[in-house]
Amino acid sequence: MYSDSPRVKTPGARGIVRSGLEAVRYSIRRHSLLEKHAGVVVGISGGIDSLVLLFLLLQYNEMYTQKWDIKAVHIDPGFPGWNPAPMEKYLKAHEINPITRRTHIYQRIRKVRNRCFVCARERRTRLIETAHELGISYIALAHHQEDAAETLLLNMFFSGRTATCLPKQTVFHGRSVFIRPMYYLNKGTILEIANALELKSIDNSCPFYKDSRRERVREVLETLKKRNPDVYSNIFHSMFNIKNKYIPS
Repeated sequence: MYSDSPRVKTPGARGIVRSGLEAVRYSIRRHSLLEKHAGVVVGISGGIDSLVLLFLLLQYNEMYTQKWDIKAVHIDPGFPGWNPAPMEKYLKAHEINPITRRTHIYQRIRKVRNRCFVCARERRTRLIETAHELGISYIALAHHQEDAAETLLLNMFFSGRTATCLPKQTVFHGRSVFIRPMYYLNKGTILEIANALELKSIDNSCPFYKDSRRERVREVLETLKKRNPDVYSNIFHSMFNIKNKYIPS
């Protein structure tokens, strides 16, 4: 599937990539995300986050001789104008053969209220099905610190509960496991890693993203970030710093 990764050209760039690999290593070790010789499906959207995840896992696999069987899988939701071909071409240029699954998610969500929730659920279901076809239990997703912070607030604001995405989450009665190796990385560092690896984002547009609840939460946080640059990291770290005696039971 893969024989050569993008090579960083300067010591500074190598340091940035190394910091990303160290964060991935911390996640893997702290949460026992993947053992040696495991198979893992990496969900690829074409956006920069998922591309960085893929190439970090490939480099980690090579550096630490994990002998993972890594499969890049793209779920095509069938949105108008959605075209996986440029992403497939880009990955094949790096000797990565992605698997694309075409779906009719767009037709299913056009008239539902909570489109983002249904779309995410459908895409993850397709990832699970593809992983099962490949005989793989682990599915790697590119969520990072900001995603975890936003998800926490989404659940608080719109569902009345305190919950977020986890570094490791077992689903389907233990048959599948979602893992998030970039959980401890922030978006700024991910963009720096992408630049160091000279990765190119190949985004397709969701026609509904401006109406999403996540986008509304993100707008609020970005406004707060102008006054307090640490707002995302503070929310993220608060999940590990819960004062139980100040929480009603």
